[in-house]
Amino acid sequence: MTSLAVELAALVVEALNLEGVDPQQMDLAAPLFGSDGLGLDSLDLLEISLVVQQRYGVSLKADDPNNETIFASLQSLADHLGGMRAARAA
Repeated sequence: MTSLAVELAALVVEALNLEGVDPQQMDLAAPLFGSDGLGLDSLDLLEISLVVQQRYGVSLKADDPNNETIFASLQSLADHLGGMRAARAA
């Protein structure tokens, strides 16, 4: 797991006020949505998108056809952000 995924876990817990959730204990590969993971919903997705855009200066689009894959887990979001950073640096 990447340090970016761990950083995202802390950001999500803070942004969504997830009481009783320890970001250090989160399964970074677990689904963000549905009963198997954190159980987040579409409003949570919007909030996560907003704080990620503000924190990392990236553009996440609501109509991106890859959103289901991008937001599948904290690790997949971290992988996507890492790719975006690398593309910007090139």
